[in-house]
Amino acid sequence: MLRSICKTCIAYAYTWTGAGRVLSTQVHGQLPFIVCYHRVVENFGRSAKASNPSMLISTRMLERHIDWLAKRFNLMPLDEIGSYLAAGRPFPAKPSAAITFDDGYSDVYYHAYPMLKRKGIPAAFFVVTGLVDTSGPQFFDRLYLSLRLLHVRGLPLASTMRRALQATGADAASLNRLPRSEDEPFAVMNVFLDNFPRQALEKALGELESDAELEKSLSAEMAPLKWGMIETLHRGGMTIGSHTKSHLLLTSESPEMARRELIESKQILEARLKTSIKHFAYPDGRFNPGIVQAVSGAGYRFGYSICHVRDQKQPLLTIPRKVLWERSCLNAFGVFSSAVMSCQTRWVFDPKDRCDHNHSAIRCEEKHGTIASA
Repeated sequence: MLRSICKTCIAYAYTWTGAGRVLSTQVHGQLPFIVCYHRVVENFGRSAKASNPSMLISTRMLERHIDWLAKRFNLMPLDEIGSYLAAGRPFPAKPSAAITFDDGYSDVYYHAYPMLKRKGIPAAFFVVTGLVDTSGPQFFDRLYLSLRLLHVRGLPLASTMRRALQATGADAASLNRLPRSEDEPFAVMNVFLDNFPRQALEKALGELESDAELEKSLSAEMAPLKWGMIETLHRGGMTIGSHTKSHLLLTSESPEMARRELIESKQILEARLKTSIKHFAYPDGRFNPGIVQAVSGAGYRFGYSICHVRDQKQPLLTIPRKVLWERSCLNAFGVFSSAVMSCQTRWVFDPKDRCDHNHSAIRCEEKHGTIASA
């Protein structure tokens, strides 16, 4: 509550003093504001019982966001934004922005696309090709849901996850570096994602799911897009981009695995849609110099993160986006706030040039050896 009050006070002070008008041209230079959403649901409260709340926005709140942005920004397709950036041309006088959706959930097709179409607003959808036409939730949803159910049952999450990894033969030295007392599901998930590749975590998740006894009804609404939906989005004027083949966190994988994820996803999308795929979004916004070089080598022209940090050698492959969700633009009274939304579009609440993820090459060099050739 205290944090929400502070956020509201900052937002109104920022707006009333006119600081936003003075500083708006200084945020990212001439970069447009690009917003990133994930899932779009009918009932936030109900869906938040089984999903990470920060991945969700209700249809009602999404419409509030879009209407607010449409009044203040020139909402552009990513291809148009990319052409301005690549040519180094100044954007139009009215601030520019773009709307994007990550991970390829089917609910964006059912709940976001009709709204965008009705309002004539372009958007981009970043697809995990290996999940298309499958029925179950993706790995991260399964892991979060398992940890949450175990947490509800009162089990110590960090130690439970450690035991599951030990049972799969995970590296003991890596396990010894991990915290033993963390018990918040999202925090525990991130700690283990930071330190282990997907293959090891998949095996551990099998152990967790047998303990958590997942209900199918809890995960049914997390189903991914189908190819027919993606083709409809494409024909409807929406941009389709790649989000890898399997949603692997590329900085935790070997260079060869990262290359395969990037290249195969692009090839699959181009074969299905009969168009060039230029845009790529880093899963969880995780990149380092080697991964950025791999994205370039795979033939993508534009890459998108979820933080301020950029690769100065490849700025077009590390374009910042701001992740928003149901409660990101609420004031201390739980009501949508134009002042808070304005601050979000200017990254007021985000420390400049800081990110929760390590974007250097050091961690990957420790895990996999040099990544210079990635």
